[in-house]
Amino acid sequence: MSLSNIFSLVYFGNPLILWIYALIIVIVFVIFSRITLYFSKNVLTKLTSKTKNDFDDILVDLIEEPFAFLLTVIGFLVAYQVLVFDSTINDFFYNAIKLLIMLDVSWFVIRFIDSFFERIIKPITSKTKTKLDDQLVPWLKKSMKITVMFLAIIIILDNMGIDVMALLAGLGIGGIAFAFAAQKTIADAFGGISILFSRPFVIGDTIKFSNGAYTGTVEEINLRYTKIRDLDKQLVIVPNSILSGEIITNVTGALKKKVVWTIGVTYDTPNKKIELAKKIIEKAIKNCEYCDSDFTIALEGFGESSINILVVFFTKRGVWKDMVLARDEVGFEIKKEFEKAKIEFAFPTQTIYTKKC
Repeated sequence: MSLSNIFSLVYFGNPLILWIYALIIVIVFVIFSRITLYFSKNVLTKLTSKTKNDFDDILVDLIEEPFAFLLTVIGFLVAYQVLVFDSTINDFFYNAIKLLIMLDVSWFVIRFIDSFFERIIKPITSKTKTKLDDQLVPWLKKSMKITVMFLAIIIILDNMGIDVMALLAGLGIGGIAFAFAAQKTIADAFGGISILFSRPFVIGDTIKFSNGAYTGTVEEINLRYTKIRDLDKQLVIVPNSILSGEIITNVTGALKKKVVWTIGVTYDTPNKKIELAKKIIEKAIKNCEYCDSDFTIALEGFGESSINILVVFFTKRGVWKDMVLARDEVGFEIKKEFEKAKIEFAFPTQTIYTKKC
């Protein structure tokens, strides 16, 4: 069989030569889309990163994958024009192309929202003093993306010949059953809204909850849950319905940090040295740059093996690090001066008396 005869063979109503032409067209468009994507990622991105304007960076983000995908779809559309099919296949093909284009447009818009918020909105909100906008930005971004996806689904269904209004009416009736099935999710969502507007804490605050069982820094507040980084640097994800009903201690909200110590000295310590010990502690607190002038030093009581001195002092700021540094500085100074004055710290001891018979 000659080559011309092979090319004349008919498959699905079209000669083999036309199928080859269609395949070449698709391959050319796919290659062109990959070249465009490579050029965007390796050339345009470097050029736009040198400019002060953020909009060109956004445009580059947009024309990468969605534009490359659109070129591939166009390639199939152009290749299809070479072939001839009946009206049923034509209708199916063009509906499929419409669906792909709608998905690509939705992808384009969602990428625009992501890029716009990351490159324009976030840098602006990071410069403001309030943290409310930092909490609202993720919510607003997600809401816009969900809205875009919802509209895209409605348009796609409408183009497929589905009665969208009847479908929405059916969903409205079924929504009652859905609400019962999703009570926990709805409770979490309302809890998130409550946290957002009542603001018991904001992103960056250190909080205690679950009766003090958990302490950590708030990293993210979503609609359904809040992400908290605990003191062990582990990520704790708490449903908002739990947090909104909890007794929460906002550690960051404290104006000062409180330190309470009980310092025990031995029972053989003379009264003068006990008074000296109190003065040493007072001086250490007064000389500490992190400590406030509000403090209390008093004889607390008599323990089993020590005379106990109660020490209560506060930091100047409600910052966790200041409390750590204050305890370190004051504690080290007390120990150093006690050693100089030969004042002995007490430790658990037991005295045994024996009687000769």
